[in-house]
Amino acid sequence: MKEKKSITLIGMPTSGKSTIGKLVADKLGWDFIDLDDLIKEKTGKSYDEILEKQGEKELLNLENQYTLEIDFEDSDIIFSPGGSLIYSVEAMEKVARETKIIYIELPLKEIEIRLGLRPIKGGIVGLKEKGLKKLFEERDAAYRKFADYIIKADNLIEEELVEQIIKLIY
Repeated sequence: MKEKKSITLIGMPTSGKSTIGKLVADKLGWDFIDLDDLIKEKTGKSYDEILEKQGEKELLNLENQYTLEIDFEDSDIIFSPGGSLIYSVEAMEKVARETKIIYIELPLKEIEIRLGLRPIKGGIVGLKEKGLKKLFEERDAAYRKFADYIIKADNLIEEELVEQIIKLIY
């Protein structure tokens, strides 16, 4: 079996997947793919627009479709999907097969604080029906199931988180 080189960062919204992923990719000279940006590039619509106008099911379909198209095996990629990718079984099986998965773990209280500090235009998949606590519990269990590594990130500054991820890779 081929060694997995690429990295997928998973975690709740506000966990820093995109910010940290870009920093790690820049530091290593790797490619960085933010799934939200890829969807916008392919469809011409933002995550929030799709969620608001076409609904959660369509957004999940697009996340699945575009993740399945990524060639993780022949590139060095830091992949930052939305926290809802966990609901796309086929896509998660692909990233589990082809990448090392790192769960950037934050406690619920920290997520609540961070969500309160930034406006969420279109929302978060599943938030309206389940509420943040239930959504967190559901996703946390799923993230743990798929994670090769878990980094407790609540007391780390960006540079420390970047360094921890790089240590896990090498």
